Amino acid sequence: MSQNRTINSTNEKETTTVCCTTCPKECVITIVLKQGELIAVTGQGCKRGKQFAKKEISSPERTLTSTVIVDCGGTVQLLPVKTAASIPKNDMVQVMNVIRKTRLTYPCQLGDVVIPNICGTGVDLVACRSIREVNHAR
Repeated sequence: MSQNRTINSTNEKETTTVCCTTCPKECVITIVLKQGELIAVTGQGCKRGKQFAKKEISSPERTLTSTVIVDCGGTVQLLPVKTAASIPKNDMVQVMNVIRKTRLTYPCQLGDVVIPNICGTGVDLVACRSIREVNHAR
């Protein structure tokens, strides 16, 4: 998320712009806060934009994608993985540290839960591809 903040000291309003990621439009949304309270949201191109902006200010979340090393009998392959749902942005570093240390052995199936409830987020890390044999990746 790109985010720009400006503060108008005369009336203590804080303006923040965020790039919405809820749909393909990727609208630039302007959020106006006064003394920490949301007073305006503008620029959203769909119904989900306003809700995204509110969540972005209070507790931003993201879906995390990465790869995990899979031991395939002497060779290794990278298995693409992602969180099954969004996780708090503040947990990203901790989750990535766990993912980096994770090693699997084949076979792995698309949709397999690689790490359940990763870092206590309540969200599973799942496989985004199958690896069925030593030299097979689909």
